[in-house]
Amino acid sequence: MKFNYLKKKLISLSIFATSLIFILVLMEGVLAFSSTEDKDSYGFTKEFHKKYIRYNKHGYRDYEYSLQKPEGVFRVLILGDSQTFGSGIKDLKDTWVKKLEARLRKESGDSKIEVLNISGQGWNSDTILYELFMNGFNFNPDLVILAYYHNDIPIPTNVNCDSSDQKIIPTIKNFKSSRLVSFINFRSNRLLEKIGEKPSYSDCLNQFYDSIGWEMNKFYLDIMGLSLSIKKIHFMITVIPLIHQLDDNYPLTDPHKKLKDFSVQRNIEFLDFYEEGFKNLNANNLKISKTDHHLNQNAGDIVANVLFDKMKRLTRYKNLPYFNKAFTLKEILNENPLLIKLDSLINKHNSINTFTLNSETEALQVTRGSSQFIIKKLQKGKNRSNPISLLETKLSLSGDYISQEKVTFHPNSKIPKLRESISKKSEVFTQTIERIESDSKGELVAVKLEQREFQFSFEGDENHKRVKLETGIDFPDPKLLDKWVFQNIQPPSSQYSRAKQKKIITSMIMQNPNTYNTPYDIEIAKHPEYLDQLSNDDICQVFDEMALFETFLILDRYRAKDYVNLLIQLIEKSKPSLMALNAAERYRNSFLAPSSG
Repeated sequence: MKFNYLKKKLISLSIFATSLIFILVLMEGVLAFSSTEDKDSYGFTKEFHKKYIRYNKHGYRDYEYSLQKPEGVFRVLILGDSQTFGSGIKDLKDTWVKKLEARLRKESGDSKIEVLNISGQGWNSDTILYELFMNGFNFNPDLVILAYYHNDIPIPTNVNCDSSDQKIIPTIKNFKSSRLVSFINFRSNRLLEKIGEKPSYSDCLNQFYDSIGWEMNKFYLDIMGLSLSIKKIHFMITVIPLIHQLDDNYPLTDPHKKLKDFSVQRNIEFLDFYEEGFKNLNANNLKISKTDHHLNQNAGDIVANVLFDKMKRLTRYKNLPYFNKAFTLKEILNENPLLIKLDSLINKHNSINTFTLNSETEALQVTRGSSQFIIKKLQKGKNRSNPISLLETKLSLSGDYISQEKVTFHPNSKIPKLRESISKKSEVFTQTIERIESDSKGELVAVKLEQREFQFSFEGDENHKRVKLETGIDFPDPKLLDKWVFQNIQPPSSQYSRAKQKKIITSMIMQNPNTYNTPYDIEIAKHPEYLDQLSNDDICQVFDEMALFETFLILDRYRAKDYVNLLIQLIEKSKPSLMALNAAERYRNSFLAPSSG
C-alpha cells in the first residue's frame, strides 16, 4: 500500500514537472518567436554603427561643411547628445537636424542658411561646452541651439541613485539569452518601481535635479551663455522630453520648469518640445524600440517641425548675415518692422552710405564706411523726446563683429548714466563698464567700474581639456571639482613640485593682502621661510586649500554663488577633508554668515 502510494505521488510529481517544463519551453518558444529584443537593441550594436554611421572631415555625423562660413550665409550650430546625433536612425537625412535644415532651405528658396550638427553619443553638458570651445566657435556661427536632454546633467558624488534593472532571476550560464528570464526580470523590475521598492529612471533624474547637480549644470550652461553673449552669437535652449508617459503625469515637469526659469532669467530664447509638440502623444510610437528610447523618425519630425515653426521667420530676411549681430534673437524672430525695412536696404554691395529708420519706440541709423557698418539703435522713452538707451554696433561689411557700446540714460533725461562696451581684438573681448557722472566743473566724466578681458579659448587636447575664461582665470569644471573635493581625485597639488607650490602660496598671499589676511597668512607674508618647516603633505594641504578658496571666488565671479553655498554646506556636512573644511571656513568668514553647525 505504502509503496503504491509513493509510486502514485512520484508519477504525479513527474507529470507536473514534465508539464511545467513543457509550459516553460513553450513560453520560451513563444517569446523567442514574438520577441523583438535583438532588433530593439540593434541601434546600440557595432554592426549598426559600422553600417550606417558616417562622419565628415570634422568628425561629426553630418554633411561636409567648410570651416570658414561662406559669405552671405546664416549659420546655425545644433549642440546635443545622442538624441541629436540620431542614434538608431539609419539615414543621415532622416535625423531631425537635417530635416530642419531641409525645411528652412525650402522655405527660404535658397541655400543661404546652414544647420550644422555638432553632437555625440554619451555627451553631457560638460562635453558639449568643451566641444563648443574646442571646435564650435571655429565655424563662426550666427546662432547656437542647445538641444538639451535630461540625462545631460552631471551626477554629483553625494547622490546615490541606481535605476538599473535588478536580476530577479540570476543569469545562468546556459540561459544567458533566455527570453523568458529577460521577460520575468523586465516585468518584475517595472512592478518594483510601481510599488516604490526600486527607483525608476525618472526618479533618479529628478533626484539629480533636486541636488547640487542642478547648480553644477547651471554653471556649464552659464559659461556657454556668457561666451556666446560676449561673442555676439545668438543662443537658444531647447528641451527634448523623456519619451515616457507623455500625458499630464509626465514625470519630469520640474526639470523642464528649472530649465525654462533659467533661460527666462537670462533672456535666453527657450523652447520646450514637450509642451509644444509631444504632450499627450503615445510614447510607444515615438521611440526607436521598446528598449531604445531614442527619438525615432516620427519624433524627429515633431522636433524638426516645432523648431522650424520657431525659426522660419529667419527665412524672411535676405541680408540677415550682414546685420544680425546688432540685434537680439527675439527682435529678429518677432520680425520687427524696422528690421524688415533694414533688410531691404543693407548689404555689402549697397551704395547708400547713410540712412535712418524711425518708429514710435525706436530709431535706427546705419552708416556704411569703407570697411564697416555702424548701426545705431535709439530706444525712445514714453514721451519720445528723452532716450532710454543708445546701442552702437560696428560690424565688418561681411557682418562679423567688431565692437559694441551701449549707453543708458537717467529716467526722463538726456543725461547718460551708464556705459558698457565690448570690443574685440585678436580674439580677446574687452568688456568695460563705466558710470557717467559730473565732475566738480559740472562736466560729464566716465568712472570705470569694471574691466574684464575674456578669451574663451580652448587649450590642451581630448584627454586634458582646459578652457581659458579670462587672462589668468581657467574654467573650474564642476565635475572635476566634485571628484577632487569629495574623492581627492587629481588635487591641484599633484601637478606641482614642492618648490613651485611654495612659490605660488607666497605669491598669492603677497599679491592679495586684503583677501589673505588670517594670522596664518600674515605669518607667511612676514616669514616665507616658515613654509620650509612644513612636511610635503602639509604643503600640499595649504596649497589645495588656497586653490579651493580661489575656485570659490571664481565661481562667485561667474554668477554661481548658489552653487558655492551648496558646495560649502555639503563640505561642512560630510567633512571630506581638513583641506576642504579650511577652504570652506575661509570663504564663509569672508562672504557668508557663520555656519549653523
